[in-house]
Amino acid sequence: MTLSYKNKLYIQIGVLIILMAVSAWGSVSLFGRITQADATLSDAQKELASLSIQQEQIASIAKEYESAYERFVPLEERLLPREERLRFIMLVEQLAAEAEVFHEINAADDAPTAAAKGASPLYFNITISGGFPSVLRFMYLLENSRYFSAVEKVQITQGGGLAAQKKEGVTSSPDDVRAQLSIRTYTR
Repeated sequence: MTLSYKNKLYIQIGVLIILMAVSAWGSVSLFGRITQADATLSDAQKELASLSIQQEQIASIAKEYESAYERFVPLEERLLPREERLRFIMLVEQLAAEAEVFHEINAADDAPTAAAKGASPLYFNITISGGFPSVLRFMYLLENSRYFSAVEKVQITQGGGLAAQKKEGVTSSPDDVRAQLSIRTYTR
């Protein structure tokens, strides 16, 4: 069977229309996939940039931690071993002699902190008598001593307890003061 030129033309036009429709559908599908891949790639690049920023932040935090850790090691050394309370008392005696003040030291009740873990405090009540500059010097020396301690409460009154000072051999004057200190010393 032979086809006329007219029928052949219709068949060729039909095939051409089908091919154009398939090409158009393929192009739309391909461009859709390309834009979807572009969006996925863009999201991945944003995520990579975010991860890079987070990595820089983590590196910065790690650097800060390392520098802070170097400061914490000496802090650990400044904590008084709990079983060596006598060392702190001896230190107070040494500082009192250096500041030229009379002192009395009493350990305060620390039963609630006995079960605490980590840096738990020991409490001491110290009464010192001497010249006002000497009392201030003692407090300065105590706060800057090798053991980490804090003066929590100070009561200063005039009159330094003349009889006790004469007994200890510390010179006194009418302008002396008496200071009662509540000290907290941290232990390890």
